[in-house]
Amino acid sequence: MNTFCVAECGTVLRYLDVYAGATPLVFIHGLGCASSSDYAPVVASDAYFKGRSLLLDLMGAGFSDKPTDGEYSSDAQAAVLAEFIAQTGFERVNLFGHSAGAFIAMKLARRLREHVDAVILCEPGLNEYGVAMLSEMTSVTEAQFVHGGFSEWLVQLKAQGTNDAWLGPFSVASPHAIYRWARSALDDNAGNWLDDLANLDAAKGIILSEKATGDEIKRFERAGCAIERVADAEHMIAYDNPDGLARAISALLGSGNRDIMPAGEAEASPAARS
Repeated sequence: MNTFCVAECGTVLRYLDVYAGATPLVFIHGLGCASSSDYAPVVASDAYFKGRSLLLDLMGAGFSDKPTDGEYSSDAQAAVLAEFIAQTGFERVNLFGHSAGAFIAMKLARRLREHVDAVILCEPGLNEYGVAMLSEMTSVTEAQFVHGGFSEWLVQLKAQGTNDAWLGPFSVASPHAIYRWARSALDDNAGNWLDDLANLDAAKGIILSEKATGDEIKRFERAGCAIERVADAEHMIAYDNPDGLARAISALLGSGNRDIMPAGEAEASPAARS
């Protein structure tokens, strides 16, 4: 596993760097997740395009450092990733963001406006379940969440019986990071983030589960995005169908049936494929 020391605070960001190429795809995971666990099966899939890929564990998550006084808002995480990309010397990058990680990906794309070729968002934003869950988490104080609430959530999620894959990275995440990012994600989700998406200069792609409604698809097409849908999956597509996610990423990056479209060409796009 590779490391990057953040200059301002001395904490260490850890990531996997796989395959070769000058323009990497940077994976930004969702809240309570970790790219090192979520996306290893995706990039190992025969359906994956096998271009250079950086599987980043955000600060407070996975194998990266978890300082109790860390800044874990989406803005703070985007700032760390901007420093990482600048220091590693990449001239061009592609970005992938899942769920609440989509907010970080969009903010990073704005910071690196001249260096980002494409932004791919997977199930971006918070669905109704996500809003309800994060609202409940942040309905108590941070101290209450850290010293009891986090453990209670682990028990609750395990009892639900459908979160086994997610429980791995969630259980090793910093409770401070979970709480602070949750508050930030709720604010991001309540803002005009679709307008921000529409205004990005980069080519844009959206990956949705096959359960996405026509209205959901249309709102992303209006924002200038190409659409890929993944069968046999819900919100956590990387867990439900890693091969399908690999295929969707590959298609959007141009090694599949069509290239990702530049912003503004959505009106000429064919209907989203199932």
